[in-house]
Amino acid sequence: MTALLDSAALDQAGDTGTTPVRLLRAEFMKIRTTSTGWLFLTGFIMFTVLALTINGFGSHYQLHPQQGLASGAQALAQAAQARSPAGVATMAASMMTSGQRIGVLFALLLGVLIVTSEFANQTAAVTFVTVPRRATVIMAKVYAAACCGALFWLVSTVLAAVATPLFLYSQHVSTSLAGWDVTRSVLLNLLGFVAWGVFGLGLGAVLRSQTGSLFAAIGVYAGSFGAEPFFSELHNLFHQYWILAAPVIAPAVASEVMVTSGPAFPYAPPGWVGGVILTGYTLALVAAGIALTKRRDVI
Repeated sequence: MTALLDSAALDQAGDTGTTPVRLLRAEFMKIRTTSTGWLFLTGFIMFTVLALTINGFGSHYQLHPQQGLASGAQALAQAAQARSPAGVATMAASMMTSGQRIGVLFALLLGVLIVTSEFANQTAAVTFVTVPRRATVIMAKVYAAACCGALFWLVSTVLAAVATPLFLYSQHVSTSLAGWDVTRSVLLNLLGFVAWGVFGLGLGAVLRSQTGSLFAAIGVYAGSFGAEPFFSELHNLFHQYWILAAPVIAPAVASEVMVTSGPAFPYAPPGWVGGVILTGYTLALVAAGIALTKRRDVI
């Protein structure tokens, strides 16, 4: 059934136009006509709504600190800082990127499935016989994974763009969502979702095994958050302050540094550093995936 779907996707993509365009249309057809993509999108929407709710409660307590958790002076200072123009802009940027830390996992895992499903269902041979240029096939999947990541970003941004002004109005504070701090975070969030989708595609192309790739993707992502305590312990041993900025070499930490308005953690480098590191990992995996796909047997 899946083999028929793969060949039908290429046929129904259209007989005219360039092969890369037909391949891309075929990839979109496979994603659209199987339940996996829709399940991922549904789960992502539910998670984003939950993340917005949790973020809203957290922001509320920044604006209205509980007296039992801080002295009166501390509570007033915290509220004043949160209500300052910079504080409100940071809060809005955080709301507009709600759920990014876990949300990009949906793009990452879908990227893995886009390529590994071919090998898991033993339809890669059909695809590569139809289009012998394997690099072209992988690049079509790269573009499909990037578009899926962009779609997740678009959905989360639309939901956040509705919820954020309503939340700020309910808290009697306001800021422009077109301000640079907010816009920067939203645009870099797009880069994050796209990069993680392609990251998953590249990882799947390298490993080929669907189960192994999924576990590896989750392991790489979740394991990245252990970088900060690890380097903190190294700093305690060697007392070099540059070590405190080193967690950014972990992919998930690089993603968070890139998107966060302000330092993601103490001594965090500028956001562009995280963007360069995440992009570098992604391009390296795609290049390795293409090279290995050219050399290995299809089955």
